[in-house]
Amino acid sequence: MQRSIKETIQREVSLLPATPRVLGVARVIPHVPTAKVKVEEMRSSAEIEAIGMEVAMNHEREHGRQPEDVSQEKLGFDIRSTEPDGGVRYIEVKARATTGPVTITPNEWLMAQRLRDEYWLYIVENAASDPVLYTIQDPAAKLRPEEVVETVRYVVDVEQWRKAAN
Repeated sequence: MQRSIKETIQREVSLLPATPRVLGVARVIPHVPTAKVKVEEMRSSAEIEAIGMEVAMNHEREHGRQPEDVSQEKLGFDIRSTEPDGGVRYIEVKARATTGPVTITPNEWLMAQRLRDEYWLYIVENAASDPVLYTIQDPAAKLRPEEVVETVRYVVDVEQWRKAAN
């Protein structure tokens, strides 16, 4: 017994060149988030966003409101639209070239939660070909976005926002 322990210790401290013996194989696969949404597919171009803004602004004018583009001010909404009676709509515009999920920033989601009935989400799908406008009043009450944690954003899938649209 004594002798085998000494031999084991001796072998552990002195390395001898020998052919390696494969005892087993393990494959290590990096963790991939299981989000249903591929964020790269959701990126939209400035041209598509401009079309979405134009569709939303026209919609507001057609309904007797006076829209003002405030998108460059980073207020958590893109349009401040005044009604004839003095009421205000705070509108966030999302445009998709075809269709698909939309990304909501933390600031936009916070404003939706604060402004409730006065906050509207306008989604323009098929902006590249035949734009269709969907309007959702108080999206914070009607939508349950999936939180994507690369940078915090809230994603609302297409079936959910269509169902909630007026």
